Amino acid sequence: MKKGRAVGILGGTFDPVHNAHIDLAKQALEELSLEKVIFMPAYIPPHKQNKYGTADYFHRYNMVKCAIGHCSQFDVSQLEYELQGNSYTARTLTILNEKYDDMVFIVGADSYMALDTWYHPEVIFSKARIACAVRDDVDLDALSAKSDYFMTKYNGKTDLLHMGRQDISSTMLREMILSGEDISDFVPLEVRNYIDGHGLYRS
Repeated sequence: MKKGRAVGILGGTFDPVHNAHIDLAKQALEELSLEKVIFMPAYIPPHKQNKYGTADYFHRYNMVKCAIGHCSQFDVSQLEYELQGNSYTARTLTILNEKYDDMVFIVGADSYMALDTWYHPEVIFSKARIACAVRDDVDLDALSAKSDYFMTKYNGKTDLLHMGRQDISSTMLREMILSGEDISDFVPLEVRNYIDGHGLYRS
């Protein structure tokens, strides 16, 4: 029998994983009293122009392992690698639902606003509550309207996570590395060392 508190699922390309990802997971863990947060690196994210990313899957997976190693309530899954093909959240959550009957899918506000354009959004909302990260620059009226729409159309339940604004993106970090800039302020030390040790994002 599946018991316990809800489990958070944080998907992404993590190319590379950075401090904003970790802060989002921590906020979800604390604010929603989750049992744990599982990081789910995408194998082939269908919404990315460059589907295979700049670093291959196992580098991205290993960087997440480096980043979360100090937190016993964080985990990382290879499920989307094992499934192969495009990484669809609806498929991933359906499989995870066999193990966890109470899941929270954690997303940023931009992704939240576009969830109805994802592959089978009705499945996503039927398998998990959604936790949306709300930053200082987010239009709360638009977010509230979208939440009402999701509730009406999909019976979708939304929790809001109150995050401060963090201007960090994986694209920014890749560009910094390519330019020879120091990214120490934006990623865990273990991730920076992994990137340096494997020469990632240098060309």
